[in-house]
Amino acid sequence: MPIWIRSLLGINRSFRVKLILNLSVIILLAFGVTGYLTYQYNMRLFEEEISKQFSSTNQEALAKMDLKVLEIMRISQTVVFNPQIEKMIRQINSNEGSDAFSVYYDKKQIEDQIFQIKTDAPYITGMYLYDLDGNSTYFKYTTSAINTLDQDVFRVIRSKLDDTYGDLIWMNMALPSSIEPSGLRKTIITSRLMKNSNLNTYGVLVITIDESFFSSALKELTKEGTGDVHLFNPNKELLYSNSPQDSEARLQQLRSLNETEVIHNDMFVQGESKTTSFKLVSGTSLTEIQKKNRDIFQRIVYSGLISILLTSGLIVLSTGNLLRPLKDLLQGLRKVRSGDFEARIQIRTKDELAYIAESFNNMAEQVERLIKEVYMTQLSERDAELKALQAQLNPHFLHNMFNEIYWKLYLQNEKETASLIAAISEMLKYSLMPVKTLTTVREDLQQIRNYVKLQAELFEADLETIIHADEQILECEIMRFLIQPLVENVFVHGFRNKVSHKILLIKARSLGSFLEIEVTDNGCGMEESVISLLLRREGTSLPQRSDGRESLGVRSVVRRIELIHGPPYRLEIVSGLGSGTTMRLILPNINIQKGEQEHAER
Repeated sequence: MPIWIRSLLGINRSFRVKLILNLSVIILLAFGVTGYLTYQYNMRLFEEEISKQFSSTNQEALAKMDLKVLEIMRISQTVVFNPQIEKMIRQINSNEGSDAFSVYYDKKQIEDQIFQIKTDAPYITGMYLYDLDGNSTYFKYTTSAINTLDQDVFRVIRSKLDDTYGDLIWMNMALPSSIEPSGLRKTIITSRLMKNSNLNTYGVLVITIDESFFSSALKELTKEGTGDVHLFNPNKELLYSNSPQDSEARLQQLRSLNETEVIHNDMFVQGESKTTSFKLVSGTSLTEIQKKNRDIFQRIVYSGLISILLTSGLIVLSTGNLLRPLKDLLQGLRKVRSGDFEARIQIRTKDELAYIAESFNNMAEQVERLIKEVYMTQLSERDAELKALQAQLNPHFLHNMFNEIYWKLYLQNEKETASLIAAISEMLKYSLMPVKTLTTVREDLQQIRNYVKLQAELFEADLETIIHADEQILECEIMRFLIQPLVENVFVHGFRNKVSHKILLIKARSLGSFLEIEVTDNGCGMEESVISLLLRREGTSLPQRSDGRESLGVRSVVRRIELIHGPPYRLEIVSGLGSGTTMRLILPNINIQKGEQEHAER
């Protein structure tokens, strides 16, 4: 056979080769690379331009801040170095306690001097002249924005003035305010020691300033509502921020910022004043920049999608027969996914797709056969395990009870057992019902009362039992013998070393679509390792009793709930050594009178 004929036959049987030949004319890689590079270039270009503009705006705002700070410094110097104010303060100190009118007159003169200064500074919300003991003896002024400063605030301010030698210190504090809904108002506080020309300290000046004093100078950085500004004082403490909450880690990152940096999609620039040593860090969101780039990228994508649609149409027209086996395979997979395992596909070619189609048919046939086998096996195993658990539980319970009654009668030779035998008879009749027959909370609690009565009469002289159940859940359906193994566990294990004052509390209540039953005792409790063993799933050996037999009771409850209901229904155990135990059943809330409605609500 000629080589060219063998080549054609090979191409006809190779889906990969046929697909490459049909798609080789469609070159979209260059389009994708071009679009991506254009997007990245525009992103870098916009970021560089925004960085330059924002840095310039930040420097302008910092210059305005310098003027604001210098204005406050001028006001404070006018007060501190005012000879009249210093003279009045000396006279107040000398006349204190002797001439009340002179003291009043001197304070009035101080007030007149300061109010002339404050008239041109409406942003000042408070001004105080303290003596060195922290008393606002000389002058006190405040507005409705904040309340009068208390001693706690003064102590904080005073602690920062010890080593300043008369320089202004700046801080931001939340001061009490009667006009704020929260009761606090963020306020800028500036303070300095009042020193005369001989450098003698004669008082403390405190000025409170509204935050709008700084925010007005920074409005260019926040005019679009996306700006983020942080102003730090010379000690690198946060003085003003328009951000409602800043973590300490974020503030530390902004303090140490020395150049333009992008943090969490925000671009931050910084500037530090050589005049006042204040540092201004401002940030702007890159969201708008990215949005413009996304618009460009979307246009590129739309153009590419149109190209892809056109080329796809050409491919569909030219490769209809080529892709038909794939269409058959897709339809077969959809049928299998919907549960139709009898679906088979027709083999049309002799290439790789033919092998896939044949494999699919074999897989569907095997899956159908295995599902039927596994389903029937699981039904048989589930029924057998339920019967085995019931068969283990009933003899175990009856053996314990009749053995105890025997020794009671044998050792004490008492005849008053009629009521006890009646209770046992009722319990025996109850236990012999088929395992699949459901009971009600009312019936199961009655059997618990019978069991507790036997325990109280025969062995537990000092026993207090409380059984409480909400009326609306008494007719709820539950499996038989779910509560009794938990109660039996209390007497066998919980009370084994307890001589007196034994308390058993059983509560049943409705929690929406759940039925919750709690069995609580004040016994010896159990370790976490024992709880883990009791609640472990199948495949783990059960905890051993003191007589060498497996502890079937509690574990049988766990396993039956797993088999019949599954998650989220379960048994929970909360216990600690010496602190008692609470075992809590979480079951479906199905009332036999209106069960369908309540069960459907789940």
